[in-house]
This record gives sequence, structure tokens and C-alpha cells, in this order.
Amino acid sequence: MPIENPRGRQALEISAAFTALAFIVVVLRLYARLHLVRCAGLEDYGIVLAMICSIGLTIAIGYQAKWGMGQHLDDIPPESVRMSLQAFWASLIVYYLSLGLTKTSILLQYLRVFTTRKFQITCWGLMGVVVVYTIWTVFSSIFACVPVRAFWTREHATCINQFAMWFTNAGINIVTDFALIVLPIPVIRSLNLGRRQKIALISIFAVGGL
Repeated sequence: MPIENPRGRQALEISAAFTALAFIVVVLRLYARLHLVRCAGLEDYGIVLAMICSIGLTIAIGYQAKWGMGQHLDDIPPESVRMSLQAFWASLIVYYLSLGLTKTSILLQYLRVFTTRKFQITCWGLMGVVVVYTIWTVFSSIFACVPVRAFWTREHATCINQFAMWFTNAGINIVTDFALIVLPIPVIRSLNLGRRQKIALISIFAVGGL
């Protein structure tokens, strides 16, 4: 039975608001790339896939809220705990996919804009790290427990240390975010532009990296 859950509802509302904002931005981007400049690239397809995963994440959060996310465990019936954990398991997968696809899309954009050999090599190297990290996070989330259903049934199973995995993944995520922000700065600084223009460009790419 669904649970009355104000905290879970607040989490869903926040997630839905940011997802809606991101959706509007993606739609405007696609309109500009497809109808104005008529120059869509792989990065555009990547961001669309990331947006789909982000919508999936919001849906999963909705199911978690429905089945008791944010409530004390003792106040949630066992069946609701199982349903909430199942939705949480799904949310991890689409979350990491969304992160990986977004970062890959940004790096593909960098490759199209900045064409110096040194930058391109560095960019491809970072993309390799992002791809490997994404594959690891997705598969480690799917197979966090063996059998897989033990993640939500809590039956006797072999499970990895999930908290250690989440903290490790968060650390790598922060490092790659920082790398995305820093990567274009040397190239922009070398451009024959005024200081204000350089700062504006760096700020734009920094926002994209975030």
C-alpha cells in the first residue's frame, strides 16, 4: 500500500523541477542545432539519451517516495520496503547512465570546438576514463548483490560493500567534474581575445561542466 510521505514528496518535487528545467534546456538546444544552425552532432544524441535517463531517475524517485523513502524503516511495512529498494536499485542505474552520457556529450562538444592535437588527446583520454567509470558504476549497481533480487529482498546473498562503493563513485565523479571544468581553460587563455571575453567563455564552459 502506498504511504503518506511528505519528505518523499518533497524529494520528488525537487527532482521533477530540475528535470523539467533540464528538459526545457535540451529542447531549446535541439531546436537551435536542428533548425537554426542545422548541425547536430553525436553530443546532441548523447544529451538526449542522458535526458531520457534523467526522466527515468525522476520516475524511480517517485516510486521510492510512494513506497516510503524518507520515512523511518520501522514505520514502513516489509512489502513497501521491498518495493522502495527495487525502485532505488533502478534509480542507481539510470543515475549513473545519465552522468556518464552527460559527461561524454560535453567531451564530444569539446572535441568539436577545440581542435589542437594536445587538447584532443587529453580529451579522448578523459573520455576513456568516463566510459570505463560509467560501465563500472552501472554494472556494479546492477550486480551489487548476487542474486540481483537480493538487493531488495534482503535474502541470503553475496553483496559488495555498497556504502564504500557509493563513496568511491562519488569521489571519482567529483574528480571528473573538476577535470571537465579545467580542461578547456588553457586553450581559452591562449586565444586572442580580451580578458572579459576569456572569462565569459571559461564561465560558460564551467557551467556546462557542472
